[in-house]
Amino acid sequence: MSNKWKEILIAENRLTTRMGYVPIEGGGLNASYTTVDAIANLCATAGNLGMIYGKDFIWSHTDLDDQDNDAIVLIVKEEKYESFLQLAIKNQHKIKHTTKGEIILMKETK
Repeated sequence: MSNKWKEILIAENRLTTRMGYVPIEGGGLNASYTTVDAIANLCATAGNLGMIYGKDFIWSHTDLDDQDNDAIVLIVKEEKYESFLQLAIKNQHKIKHTTKGEIILMKETK
């Protein structure tokens, strides 16, 4: 990648309130839904801003931010994209996991 690309971190708790697991047996397949939901929200937000995955940004990895919060790391082509994303992030949806393994959208994003 060219040296224009910049790594940015966004705390997962700014992106989702979803539990990390479904409260049923699942073994290794019952992994961190918190991280997956955060990545989905962040990539959808970027897309809504007109950013194109693989052209303007890519998901890199997870890490800890400066406050030791779990964070999603994106690599963005231009530094201005970090400001756009930080301002556009919404975490208004609420997802519930039932004890039977059902996933329910309790509150939609406005």
